[in-house]
Amino acid sequence: MSLNNGSDLEGEGNSANVSSSSPNLSYNSVDNDHGNKPNKRATNHQENNYTDEERRPLLSPDDPGVTPLNVRNVRMSKLILSFSSSISFIWFVLLIVSDFVSIPGFNNHGRSFLEINLMILSLCSNLVSQLFFTIPSEVDRIVGYTAAGLIGFDLLLVLVVPGLRYDQYMVGIITFIWTLFSCIFGCFADYLVEKGKIHEEIRLTGRPETRKTFYEYFIVTIRNFLRCILLFFFLLISLNIWLDAFDSRVHPWGEKIRVQDNSFGLHLSCFGDVYNNISHTEVYEQGAMLNSDQPIILVEAGQYDSAEEISSWVEELYHLNKVDRYCIYDRPGMGFSDSAPSPVSIGITVDLLNEALTKENIYGPFALVGFDIGGLYTRVFASRYQSQVHSLLLVDAWSQNLLKRDPFGGSTSDGKKNRWENLWETIGIRPMNTRAGIRMWYHGMISPYQLISWKDVLFHRYGSRERIYGDDMRLRGKFLRAKLQEQISAGILSYNEVSNSNVNLGNLPVAVISSDLMIKNSLNWGKWQRELTKISKNNLEWVISEGDHKIWENPRGKNEVQDLLLRLIGTKTGYLTLDE
Repeated sequence: MSLNNGSDLEGEGNSANVSSSSPNLSYNSVDNDHGNKPNKRATNHQENNYTDEERRPLLSPDDPGVTPLNVRNVRMSKLILSFSSSISFIWFVLLIVSDFVSIPGFNNHGRSFLEINLMILSLCSNLVSQLFFTIPSEVDRIVGYTAAGLIGFDLLLVLVVPGLRYDQYMVGIITFIWTLFSCIFGCFADYLVEKGKIHEEIRLTGRPETRKTFYEYFIVTIRNFLRCILLFFFLLISLNIWLDAFDSRVHPWGEKIRVQDNSFGLHLSCFGDVYNNISHTEVYEQGAMLNSDQPIILVEAGQYDSAEEISSWVEELYHLNKVDRYCIYDRPGMGFSDSAPSPVSIGITVDLLNEALTKENIYGPFALVGFDIGGLYTRVFASRYQSQVHSLLLVDAWSQNLLKRDPFGGSTSDGKKNRWENLWETIGIRPMNTRAGIRMWYHGMISPYQLISWKDVLFHRYGSRERIYGDDMRLRGKFLRAKLQEQISAGILSYNEVSNSNVNLGNLPVAVISSDLMIKNSLNWGKWQRELTKISKNNLEWVISEGDHKIWENPRGKNEVQDLLLRLIGTKTGYLTLDE
């Protein structure tokens, strides 16, 4: 009797459970009360399904089947993360390749290593989310949203500040937007995983799991640690972007002339009467240049110096009314000039300079002053545009041998072999070899994270001008990318361009001034300086000045280089009277 009663109660309990958990069955019973004929096959099928669900045993929380990947939205978010990582990688590869070859549309005006680093951080953010996808972390989301907030604020600055917007242009802005999307979606995907995990635990285990295994604690710790590192890198990038936004208020004197089909701007600044109201053809075909006119002094900077820095001794002569007119310019990526698309060689830069001068109706004649590596640029300019060049002054200038991977290979002009030496230790000059290129690329890659500029702001009171064309210019990613471009083309394009220039100099008046300290520290440097005196048949003077590489920083050296320049521009040549 009791067994029958127990069976009845069990049957009643099952019926109640089915009725309460299956509204469709209740709906069918209501229909039956109204005289509608039930669909017996459908009703029986639904009853069997609900009975199977109730009879299915609950799983252990550690069962592999209890996973948020059972939820469709979670699977979709993982797919989107994978797609986002693929896009970031493709964009990263294109940015890398564009540093070596020109890709249309991939050169923004202030192109540096910032875009590459943002893509690396975007990739790392996606990889962290994918590697630990099934184990959500609230701390990870908080840190991720903080990083997204930093990038969002940086993007706002880029869009609002005209100088930043000009520098970043389309490539930079798209890179910022994509990085912001990657950070936000990674946090959103983690939120979906957490909700999906709770849903599956309730469905399959009967309750949400609150305990965590040692493995989960370990994974969450690693995930949070990696996310905090990414946040730190984003913060360093933001600090440098804020400094760039502050520096963008400084406008260059002179003009920024659009060159190479108006793709970027080259900064050119001239002082004195350098403009002519007649055309270039009239100047050189009608002999319109007056005998009393001094040539225009055109200053070419060194490897790690801007023209604004090294032209101080020329500017002094101008204010003393000993020099009538002079021009300075910034090579691509240096000072106020924009970044140029790759490749960039000495000959390409010289042609860009001539294009800028022509657009400004400045036709010379020019007295070229080249310091350090700038001497190579002046030699190529003099050979290609000899009809516009009055004379050439080389101030402790480079030899073309320094452009080769092995500057000591081969022999000198007198048949003697160059002796090997570490030029960085002896005279502080890095030749253009592969090791120097890798070193330059490394410094460029870490440039968005450097805090030296902030240290100089806080402790040395450096201003915007020091960062744009002063000592801290060497820390800027735009400058380092320009140096990398210069190094990449040095051994092939630039070396041949400089070597071929010697053939075309002819009787061009040339003067050379060298540092005695550099020669004492390196006999190779002395040989190379002697070779510079033979690049033209009309070598006027070779002065050995007491002092360091930057000769004008020594009072006696400054007087010597100034006097040599005044003697050089006072030399009577065919450029003063074109009828001669």
